[in-house]
Amino acid sequence: MHSSLKIGRIFGIDVGIHWSWAFIFLIVTWSFAEGVFARYYPQWTTGQLWIGGAFVALIFFVSILLHELSHAVVSNRSGLPVKEITLFVFGGVSNLTREPDSGGIEFKIAIVGPLTSLALAALFAAAWYAIRPVNAGIAGICANLALINAALAVFNMLPGFPLDGGRVFRSIVWSRNHDRLRATHAAARLGEWIAYGMVGLGVIETLLGGYVGGIWLVIIGFFLRGASASSYEQVLVESTLSRVTVSDIMRRDVDVVPPDLSVDQLVHDHILRTSARCFVVMAAGDLAGLVTLNDVRHIPRDQWPLTSAYRAMTPANKLHTVSPDESVTKVLQLMAMNDVNQLPVVRGRELLGMVTRADIMRFIRVRQDLGEEAAEATLPGHHDDARPRADQPPGVPLSR
Repeated sequence: MHSSLKIGRIFGIDVGIHWSWAFIFLIVTWSFAEGVFARYYPQWTTGQLWIGGAFVALIFFVSILLHELSHAVVSNRSGLPVKEITLFVFGGVSNLTREPDSGGIEFKIAIVGPLTSLALAALFAAAWYAIRPVNAGIAGICANLALINAALAVFNMLPGFPLDGGRVFRSIVWSRNHDRLRATHAAARLGEWIAYGMVGLGVIETLLGGYVGGIWLVIIGFFLRGASASSYEQVLVESTLSRVTVSDIMRRDVDVVPPDLSVDQLVHDHILRTSARCFVVMAAGDLAGLVTLNDVRHIPRDQWPLTSAYRAMTPANKLHTVSPDESVTKVLQLMAMNDVNQLPVVRGRELLGMVTRADIMRFIRVRQDLGEEAAEATLPGHHDDARPRADQPPGVPLSR
């Protein structure tokens, strides 16, 4: 959540607000204070109008949070951990660590959000009915909150990926054809057409004089169009990597430094003279740890000559490692879960190489540029000259 502000932790899930929420909070407050409430409750003072508008905006925020929490809770119970939720201008995002394993699981995770919004709409409608004889103003606020949550449920159930309705649609297609990529493609294409339809409606409404509503429809339409395309590309990337292992991508020549090398020497003799940003620290032939640019940044500049690479490094027992036979898809998930950009590749106590996020992204781009058939030839083992020579010793050379 680099572009959001963390506001708390609920059920073990970090909750953050994107900076755009400040904008939407003001817009919702202003819309209800100067629009809805000023029209239907002209007897209210300016203070009452703005307090009522701010209250609606606050409950709208809570409604979005409950909507996303419902997704996260069901996802966690289904074995798909959610580490964080980010609330942004068009709603919220529950950041799943990986995609569901079946259409049935995705259906449960997707449908619970709109059902939560509908339940909230029913709750506020009941409050409106109960409070109306007592206080028309508070009842009016409840009525608007009921409408907002009902609209949120309806919007999210539009069958366009990655909206909840699009995920429900994908889960149904996926359950029928047992092909997640084809199901995602169908849902994403439908999402694009819905997005274009919203843009068209927004343009028409703007031309007819409904500037605010029309512009919002256009913005949301373009947002949905981009989200549909990027969501499909993400699934396509996972499909591209489905049969690729760490040994196909890892760097076998890694940059090694001795444990007694000072950080000052590390910076001037290695970091500034090479493109490497991560260095392996070896002690007595064993992996002692990794020292990265981030580790160096935590050391005061005047301490560089006095601090060794051994003291600056992240020790091996605190590192996440992978085996050469590990799926690259799982490696990306591990990197995302632990916020790291590189992982040592080991077999037992032997260091075989390094796999980095940049290498994986480069591999994906090359595979997509070459096409599937040509890309197969780029994998190790598909060339005769890729086989180890008889005089080639086992293990991986480590460059110093």
